[in-house]
Order: sequence, then C-alpha cells, then structure tokens
Amino acid sequence: AKACKKQGAFQLACKKFTQAGDRVKAMKCLLKSGDTKNITYYANVSRNREIYVLAANYLQSLDWQNDPKTMKDIVLFYTKAKAWEQLSTFFDSYAQMEIDEYR
Repeated sequence: AKACKKQGAFQLACKKFTQAGDRVKAMKCLLKSGDTKNITYYANVSRNREIYVLAANYLQSLDWQNDPKTMKDIVLFYTKAKAWEQLSTFFDSYAQMEIDEYR
C-alpha cells in the first residue's frame, strides 16, 4: 500500500490500506486522489468519526457555496462525527458568506 501511495496510485493504495484494516490511512490516500464521489462514499461506508471529519474538511475546500449537496454532506459528516465545534465554525463561515453576498 505504501508503494502504491509513493507511486501516486492513490485509489489502489486506498484499497490495500482498507484490506489491511487501516481505514484512516486509506481515507487520506483518497483525499490525495481528489475523487470527491469516492471520498463521500467511503466516509459513508466507513462509519468512523475521524474519517467523517476528514471528509467534511476536504469538502469545505471545494466550492460548497454553489453546491447544495456538498454543503449538505459537510453538515451530515460533522453531525455524524459529533464534531460540534467544527460544525459551528462551518455555519459561521456560511453565515458570513451569506451576509457578504447580500451587502
């Protein structure tokens, strides 16, 4: 799995880390691949707090302001992870964006 990661084969590295039972490293490989659809799917399937937070943090780096599904997924992942402080920070930035937009 480490060899695949070094070679840039992040999807394959994710698969191998998952088979080895290290889901967090597998998720980090997926994050490097940038495949949003697979990241969302993997987070939903893994049902792990740390993975939910990693996925939500990644989704925030995307254009979530113009994509309601991405925003919904961010809220869902933070809620599932019970990461209330990060969720409140997200809502803070969302509210600020709305305020700036309507000035």
